[in-house]
Amino acid sequence: MPRPPALPPEEKVTLLLSILSGEITAAEAAREAGVSAQAISIWKKRFIEAGRTGLETTPAASAAREQELIEEVNQLRKALSDSYLQYQAMRQALGRANGRSIPSQYRPQRLAPPAPRPLVTG
Repeated sequence: MPRPPALPPEEKVTLLLSILSGEITAAEAAREAGVSAQAISIWKKRFIEAGRTGLETTPAASAAREQELIEEVNQLRKALSDSYLQYQAMRQALGRANGRSIPSQYRPQRLAPPAPRPLVTG
């Protein structure tokens, strides 16, 4: 079983922000937290790298993914619409093949299914 973290993430952030703002030194923070100076150094390095990565991620990357999902939804809507039309055609053909009419409550509506609408973001 892995060892539990020395400090919860919230306390690590508070400690690291104190170090980065110059309120305390890394050695003082290590003594206060009861961890080694090396642990503080590792936390600081991870914290800065994560911040850099967060700043490097551009909205364009998430916008591209969102556009992919919108296109996929539109394709699925079109496929559903096509399936609906095929279902209605098969149902009508089955009713005619059996030589009986379909009861009015089960008859397909004369209206065409709604056309797929593209998603609008914004």
